[in-house]
Amino acid sequence: MTEIKILIVILFLIPPLNSYSQKVPGLSTGKGFSITPQITYVSSATIQLAPFSADLIEKSSSEELSGGYGYGLTLRKKLFREDITFGISAEYISIKDNELVQSFSNDSLTVRVRVTEELTVIPVEFNGYFNLPEFSENLKIYLGGGVGVYFGDRKRSVLNISSSTISKNIGFSLVVISGMEYRLSDDISGVFEIKFREAEYKVKSEYPVASININNINYPLEKELYSKIFVDGLKLSIGISYNF
Repeated sequence: MTEIKILIVILFLIPPLNSYSQKVPGLSTGKGFSITPQITYVSSATIQLAPFSADLIEKSSSEELSGGYGYGLTLRKKLFREDITFGISAEYISIKDNELVQSFSNDSLTVRVRVTEELTVIPVEFNGYFNLPEFSENLKIYLGGGVGVYFGDRKRSVLNISSSTISKNIGFSLVVISGMEYRLSDDISGVFEIKFREAEYKVKSEYPVASININNINYPLEKELYSKIFVDGLKLSIGISYNF
């Protein structure tokens, strides 16, 4: 978060560059393409632990995970008008939370054990963007939205026992975007973006054993896990855009 704040301050404080101050604002000297490598932060994720259970209480049970980081690449192209662009983006996001706790019980005892959840997500999104009226020669504010396809995996670890994936199903989500782009030169811009989405996918996995041993006592371990995952936290990204 500190890096994001620093970039925002820099983007607002950099003075206009004389090398392009005489050009018509918003017009590209190239073919209207831009490519933007980005680093990203996602604030949270949710795992629905038993989405297909017949028990309503069990079906609604979920875990909230802390955020994670990733990187991505966006390719955009101006179409129809100078203030409208369309693009495709791909990302890789990793989330790991080792502060979760699970209870295990046998006939007479109950223990609480720390578990670790690890998620990996690959979003591929198709979006349209609209530039708001410019209030600075170098700064553009834009809004956008579209649809995303999400590929992902999940690994859950209890003590030294980790689940392995049996199958994965992709998911879909609508996407809402707002962002700003500050032109640093004719071809280079700094970009800050906020994105809202659910990024849903499903994973079926299993543990290699049916019980877990804690202090020489065996506790039953649910062997099969069938979960629905939502990487639904706020996504923040910063990047450098090359316009050509």
